[in-house]
Amino acid sequence: MEKKSPAPVKFSPGEVLPTCSAACPVHTDTREYVQRLSRGDYEGALDILLEVNPFPSVCGRICHHPCESQCRRMAIDEAVSLRMLKRFIVENTREYRITRRKKAERKSEKSAAVIGSGPSGLTAAMDLALRGFRVKVYEKDTRLGGMLAHAIPRYRLPAEALAEDIEDILSTGIEVHTGCCVGVDISFDQLKKENDAILIAVGLSESHSLPIPGTESKGVFLGVTFLWDVANGLCPEVGERTLVIGGGNVAVDIARAAKRLGPKKVYMACLESREEMPAWKWEIEEAEEEGIEILNSWGPKAILEKEGAVSGVEFRRCTRVFDEQHRFSPAYDDSEITTVEVDSVILGIGQKANLDFLAGSPVDVMGGRLTCSRESLSTSEPGVFACGEVMTGPGSAIQAVATGHDAAKVIANYLETGEILKLPNRKVEDIGELSAATAVKARRLDRVCVDLTDPAERIKDFSPIEPVYTEEEALSESRRCLACATGAHLQLPNHCAGCLTCVRICPFGVAQVRRTALMPPQQCQTCGLCAAECPAFAIDVLRFPAGAMKKAISESVAALDLQKVARPFLISYCCVNGTTSRKFLGEQTPEEISDSGILRVMVPCVGRLSMADLLNPFELGADKVAVVSCPEDGCFYPRVEDWLVRRIERTRKYLDQIGVGGDNLRLFKMAPSGDESWPQIWQEFREVKRETAVAG
Repeated sequence: MEKKSPAPVKFSPGEVLPTCSAACPVHTDTREYVQRLSRGDYEGALDILLEVNPFPSVCGRICHHPCESQCRRMAIDEAVSLRMLKRFIVENTREYRITRRKKAERKSEKSAAVIGSGPSGLTAAMDLALRGFRVKVYEKDTRLGGMLAHAIPRYRLPAEALAEDIEDILSTGIEVHTGCCVGVDISFDQLKKENDAILIAVGLSESHSLPIPGTESKGVFLGVTFLWDVANGLCPEVGERTLVIGGGNVAVDIARAAKRLGPKKVYMACLESREEMPAWKWEIEEAEEEGIEILNSWGPKAILEKEGAVSGVEFRRCTRVFDEQHRFSPAYDDSEITTVEVDSVILGIGQKANLDFLAGSPVDVMGGRLTCSRESLSTSEPGVFACGEVMTGPGSAIQAVATGHDAAKVIANYLETGEILKLPNRKVEDIGELSAATAVKARRLDRVCVDLTDPAERIKDFSPIEPVYTEEEALSESRRCLACATGAHLQLPNHCAGCLTCVRICPFGVAQVRRTALMPPQQCQTCGLCAAECPAFAIDVLRFPAGAMKKAISESVAALDLQKVARPFLISYCCVNGTTSRKFLGEQTPEEISDSGILRVMVPCVGRLSMADLLNPFELGADKVAVVSCPEDGCFYPRVEDWLVRRIERTRKYLDQIGVGGDNLRLFKMAPSGDESWPQIWQEFREVKRETAVAG
């Protein structure tokens, strides 16, 4: 029986991380939440997500998933769809999530004021509240969330998804002041007097314009303002032919949002070539599917007007965006000019912060940018700190969350000691790439993809365009994870005789012997075959530790009155990869086990079962033991079932010798779905009368 997972444990300083976790700005234990999901422990998976990321609903929808870009499975086929798995988890644990909410205990009378309620500001506010400080958040708008609430189109991020995350954060007891503009409704000086520390997390809420003629014409919109109006249902009036200037993710959002307002034609024009565009590849592709035409390598020269309104844009060919030092330094060919006739232009070329509230304060602002140390997040004024995009420049939501965590650390240290903390280098070590020699031996498994709403339909409104995984899809995709760095290791080196058994049987050619056995963690694929066959029992597997099955069975049997259990009492080892729902993955109650006479034990791969695992159920009271493996050619690992068959045959002979009867241990193959085939297998096996034991 699969017990609930233990509480989440953060990575230790200096620990070598899986590549996916190392790539995540907050180092989510990606491997662990995916493994918990695969075992049906959706609540435990949510615990892992929330340990480091208070915005899992947001990230399940819009994260640029750097974890996937570093997934080692790409050496075999395609990356695991980690963002979609995250979304499945949060959408299937809503009731449990509510039960987790708890007001933080106040441990200090010191207070911190947070200006801005985007992902960085709210993350820092939550962390500080959990540390016991009084926290006050000031937001100029009537809704919390910053750009998430007001600039991400609803087809990408529904308001209710953001609300889920914010409700979690507010449950810690943060004091919120919405509709309160610092510098207007309350002065910065007043905040300083009332609080022991201030965090500036205002983000980049305003758009840059362009130093070209025509930007004041009717029909010209600033990008962030445009998105803000769209997100708040104001629906700006754009013309029949609309052009967006810019090539980043915000520009793509603008163009796709504009398309949903009804123009017949929407263009995007940018300095960059298609390969240089900073927008995510999939965002560009989805925009083109929706009929948006992209004009690459063109720089706006002038916005043309007729009677004060936009009539077109004149462009010149851009021949270079960056100089030899990779600095932004566009060059143009003025001999190549083109004009695009449009009646609306939206500028999506960049963003800036509104720092007017700092006018006259001692906080240093130069050239419209906040002066801030990236090591300590401190400004020129003691006790005033900054985080998020106002400090880093444009980035992602999860990057903002990371800086929010950092800000909470330095502010807490300041409030407790009065000293400025310098943060260590955020760079972490990862386990490295999966070698081609190992990857070629691994089984290829198709990535589970979902179909977006048809482009012709999705441009009609702002309804979400991406469906969530079904349970079967999520379980299937989660089991593509390689569980990197949770494989075999030599637990008892003094027991190892260097017999080469592990080397002979390793299906991936990973195991080595250098005096004693060695299974390089960056290459081991966690099949556990070496541990099951080691004659000295010297090898263990982190993902499936020795004794785990006996412990699980012992705990379940201890809760039973064996005199009342239906006979014959069957204990069944089942491959977890055979399930299409968590119907068979969850814990059984003692009553369920007693009434059915069946205790199911879910394992990552039955090929990992040792002879001890096969014998233990009999020792603990079982009459029969069934091992149910994957369907034909369905095993995640090559050759392990061949060794399992031999192990079972050896165990059957031993059971015959001791009078238990080898016929009471059987290996079965499931049909494509274990959910459908297991009950039939169990019933038929329990009905088989015990055959006469063969004397040894």
